[in-house]
Amino acid sequence: MNRDYIERRNKLNKFYKSKPWRDVREVALKRDKYLCQDCGKPAEHVHHITHLNELNVGDANVSLNLNNLVCLCHRCHDKRHTGEHANGRRMQENNPYTFDANGMLIPKA
Repeated sequence: MNRDYIERRNKLNKFYKSKPWRDVREVALKRDKYLCQDCGKPAEHVHHITHLNELNVGDANVSLNLNNLVCLCHRCHDKRHTGEHANGRRMQENNPYTFDANGMLIPKA
C-alpha cells in the first residue's frame, strides 16, 4: 500500500476513535432518532456531508459540526459514497474498501 495513503488513513482513523467524534456521533444519532435520513431504516452510519479528509479533519467546523452530519443506513451510506448513478453498486462492489459501523474506511475482507 502507498505510504501516503496509510498516513492519511491513520490520521482519519485516529479521529474516528476520538472521544469528541464519539460524542458528536451520538448526538447526531439521537437528533435523527437513530433513523436513516434518506430511507427511514435504522441508521448505522453518521456521514459527513462535506467529506472528511486529512486536510479538514482538524477543522471542527467540518469534522464535528452537527450541520455537516447526517445519519444513514449502510445502503444509503454506500450510495452517498458511490454516487446515485446506474453503475454505483457495481463501482462499490469493485472498490477494495468499505466503511465500518463508525464510518471508518477499512479494506474489504
